[in-house]
Amino acid sequence: MGAGEDSEARATVALAARRLRELSRQMRRCAESGDWDGVMERNELRQAQARQLPDAPDHPAADLARQALAESLECDRAVRALMEAERDRLGAASRDEQHQREAHDTYSRYSG
Repeated sequence: MGAGEDSEARATVALAARRLRELSRQMRRCAESGDWDGVMERNELRQAQARQLPDAPDHPAADLARQALAESLECDRAVRALMEAERDRLGAASRDEQHQREAHDTYSRYSG
């Protein structure tokens, strides 16, 4: 590639990397607010955007792609932690509801 082509390739990758970062941030914000549908929608868009990045290590903009992917993976870890916390919260709520039902059923049998 010539210098002009390298510059154009870097600009194209820089744009894709910015979009990937923004989608990752949006995905994290959705997770923080409990908008799990939004998380899934942005994750699909983010995956499509990541596929636009070069995978060849000798690409003129490979450094930009690596950095954007690293930031995206860090976002994945944060979203995964939020999802696990929500899963645990829902599991505890389900168990509490089951215990309340059992207590109610027991009370109803012996009070009636």
